[in-house]
Amino acid sequence: MKVAEVIAKNLKELQDEFNLNQTEMGEIIGVTRQTFAKYLDGERVMDSGKLYKLARYFDKEIDFFLSEKSKREKVSFMFRADDPENNFDDKLKNKIADKFKLYHEIIELSDDPVKDYLPEEYKLKIEGNKLNKKEKAAIEKIAEKQRRYMGVDDALNINVFTLFEENNINVIAQEIKDANLDAVSAYSEDKGAYIFINDSRDIPEERKIFSAVHELGHLILHRDQYSKDINELKYANTRIKNIREKAADHFAMAFLVPATVLKNYDYYFDGYIDLDLIIEKKKEFGVSAKSLIMTLNKYGYIKGKILGALFKKLKEAGYDKKEPEPRDYIRKNEKLFALVRKLVIKEEITINKAAEVLNIPVLEMRKLVKKWKNYQYRTA
Repeated sequence: MKVAEVIAKNLKELQDEFNLNQTEMGEIIGVTRQTFAKYLDGERVMDSGKLYKLARYFDKEIDFFLSEKSKREKVSFMFRADDPENNFDDKLKNKIADKFKLYHEIIELSDDPVKDYLPEEYKLKIEGNKLNKKEKAAIEKIAEKQRRYMGVDDALNINVFTLFEENNINVIAQEIKDANLDAVSAYSEDKGAYIFINDSRDIPEERKIFSAVHELGHLILHRDQYSKDINELKYANTRIKNIREKAADHFAMAFLVPATVLKNYDYYFDGYIDLDLIIEKKKEFGVSAKSLIMTLNKYGYIKGKILGALFKKLKEAGYDKKEPEPRDYIRKNEKLFALVRKLVIKEEITINKAAEVLNIPVLEMRKLVKKWKNYQYRTA
């Protein structure tokens, strides 16, 4: 198929996806309706400048316009999402999948020896509406094994974004505006495991950390729950959905605050526990106040009455929707940034491609590359 025809088909797909007419599409790139009609008919090839305008406007990678749909779909990821009825649809899935594909292209071009790692899968048989002691213990052992594998046995306050990247779980953080989404995970047998984090400044860093580990829990415990088809993510069985979310939550709590580490803090939590102590210690553990309270409850330090009282105090203090004394923003995408930097300096990818991958305006990317190359020259 000719380039003009491929672009034309993809322009039509984009037009249908966003329900825009030819005049509206033309206005985005500064051409008349008649000119845009010629692009749609394949009579004229759209130049790269206009294609990049559309790519930036609709948050698409440039390959979207230059590749046939059938070829693009061959690199589909298997996704899962919490509450997909309300916070995940085809448009958002495709947007995030494009980010994962771009990341994988960079990994393929890099000298990273591990290209497509998937974490070990565990198939636990979980029944009922809540986890029993045996199921909780099994999940805790899995979380402990993952910590040991990642080399953080007794560590607290872990930067999980860097930790996961070091262990070949690829993480992309980017703000998604007007979306009721904290995180989503996906995998491909030939491209590895990916976690997307909504990096909105309105979401506390503690919640982002928990969400990332929660998604790792799903990748390990619920690989059969993932699908290419968004419609298959609309759970028919609410009980199954809820028990799986509880399992992933339990994994996240056990990973972030393992029982073996918590024992070192017995002298703090064996006696009187108030909200001030929770806020003080949650900063040491690097988790949210709610997560620490739930973890203490899980390991028997807090019983039902105290649990309810602490959550009531959190709400009364205005912390039911925000985090008390939240931690500072954590820089993310460090691995992706480093890989792109190397490839740009070696001139193995273009500045435009680097800007697309890092979601940075081209002009800003040019300035950054100039600094990178000057630094490379000075240290050579």
